[in-house]
Amino acid sequence: MKAIILAAGQGKRMKTGLAKVLHQVLDKPMLRHIIDNLIDLKINEAYIIVGHNQEQIVNYLNDNKLDQNFKTIVQDPPLGSGHALMQAIDHLNDYPGDVLVLNGDMPLIQFETLSNLVKTHNSCCNDITILTASLPNPTGFGRIIRDNDNIIGIIEEKDATGDQKNIQEINVGIYCFKWASIKNGLKNLQPNNAQGEYYLTDLIKYAYANKLKISSCSLSDFKEASGVNSRAELALANRHLSDINIARLLDSGVTIIDPKSTWISSNVKIGIDTIIMPNTYILGDVNIGGNCIIGPDSNITGVVNIGDNVEIKSSYLNNCNIGDACKIGPFANIRFNTILSPNVKIGNFVEIKASSIATHTNVSHLSYIGDTTIGKYSNVGAGTITANYNHMSKEKFKTVIGSNVAIGSNCVLVAPVTVGDNTILAAGSVITKMVPDCALAIARGKQTNKENYVKEKYAVKVEK
Repeated sequence: MKAIILAAGQGKRMKTGLAKVLHQVLDKPMLRHIIDNLIDLKINEAYIIVGHNQEQIVNYLNDNKLDQNFKTIVQDPPLGSGHALMQAIDHLNDYPGDVLVLNGDMPLIQFETLSNLVKTHNSCCNDITILTASLPNPTGFGRIIRDNDNIIGIIEEKDATGDQKNIQEINVGIYCFKWASIKNGLKNLQPNNAQGEYYLTDLIKYAYANKLKISSCSLSDFKEASGVNSRAELALANRHLSDINIARLLDSGVTIIDPKSTWISSNVKIGIDTIIMPNTYILGDVNIGGNCIIGPDSNITGVVNIGDNVEIKSSYLNNCNIGDACKIGPFANIRFNTILSPNVKIGNFVEIKASSIATHTNVSHLSYIGDTTIGKYSNVGAGTITANYNHMSKEKFKTVIGSNVAIGSNCVLVAPVTVGDNTILAAGSVITKMVPDCALAIARGKQTNKENYVKEKYAVKVEK
């Protein structure tokens, strides 16, 4: 099976310079939601019909290394969905198989829905299989016209009569076609409608007249049929998709305290008995174990793996790995390429970047740890900084801290530097040289008290 994605819509109502299908829904562009579903369906050859802002779509495919399997075809001028599909005729030519046709601005469609559509098409040996849904308010959608349960046509809202507008079964805009059966009908489409466009839906009339086999597959959640043509619809798509993902997680044994203030993307996996607190955003390829407490007010993005029994409070995590029983926050920032072993504690106002911290080590307060390796059973005092960046040379350097190290408050470790095992760094030290195992390192100026300095210098009167 091959696929064709109709993505030539200009999105004029969105008032944007960005291609409509590249607008984000949760963690990725609308077009990428469609592409990922096709990849999951093992459809590895597809054409994307593009129009306005075609270069942006081409660049996106190239940048994400998708251009080998997802090729673009330009529709110029845009004369409707039928005209868009007509652009693929020369590319498919005498292709004997089936084609899945779907819209690039429908990011809510789920893999299971497309899989059921394809299975129905194959099992019934159909020439055309249409994805339909029943809506209480079908305004704006094409209606399915039936005769004794047989589909005989689809009428667009603009061309429908009063009685036809009362039909609640709508055309979602996703089809499976046997290409050889519908190619001639596609070539002969005519713009005989109020818009002067070539309607893809007119293929149904052609198929019925030529006694082709037509059937439908029904959509269980009509929210999946939502397209995006405005900023308001984009906001709804974000909310609806998060709701779909949250419902799946609730059914799997996850507690989500306030679904309406929680945002979760499709690829997120969460273990049983984990609690997601309010105002939490989990977007990307995130795996969270069981019996965790996440949030409130936390943001987890990118590729993140979190073990079991982890607590994360009011913190940011991006592209990192968190071991079992870690405690993070509040107000911590765990950045890319950070690995925390089990039982690590990262406290308030701590930033960790591209660092590895071994088990039972604590970084509890007001510290920056960058490009650093820390061994097990160490304690990093408040206000500690690993100075990893030379602004003049634009170079970054590494700090290596051993196991069972006690770092006093307000220490600065100037990389590159190594601190051995079982060492103590005195509070307020600036460490620029290697500290050997079992040593006490003191690197600060000797304190000097000048008695009566303030009284004599500034004539301060001392009250008794």
